[in-house]
Amino acid sequence: MRRYHLSKKKIKEIKRNLAMDIWLDGNFEIIEDEIDIVLVDGIPAFFEHEGKFYPTVILLLNTEYDRNYVTVDMGAVKHLLNGANVFAAGIIDADTKIKEGDAVYVRDVKYKKPLAVGIAQMSGEEMINSNKGVAVKSIHHYGDKITSYS
Repeated sequence: MRRYHLSKKKIKEIKRNLAMDIWLDGNFEIIEDEIDIVLVDGIPAFFEHEGKFYPTVILLLNTEYDRNYVTVDMGAVKHLLNGANVFAAGIIDADTKIKEGDAVYVRDVKYKKPLAVGIAQMSGEEMINSNKGVAVKSIHHYGDKITSYS
């Protein structure tokens, strides 16, 4: 594991490769490990997955972001916190602008708190109207190794 401050050039590169249009300014560091994690003012804000940078659940908890969301029923919460994918049957609502392959975050219906970040396997409309199949492939969830850096 290696931790160091990022150059302005590297910060611009991260900004160009964001999977979602959410940004946080501050003092940037990176932790190079199995997964590269970008810290902003010491908070794990972004992580790298397949060449793109995704927001962490920690960043989403600390910002107001109301796009690219998928809302699940409370029965799905414990499964998501164990790293499970999101199945269409558990989805209550979703941003209808989501397209297959988009980065999304998953939140619970009761508190609207982010639980996981993933990649849409179907459109937002399909998520709302379908009752079967994987809707979101989970790539990060609250309580995983990424959140342990907070």
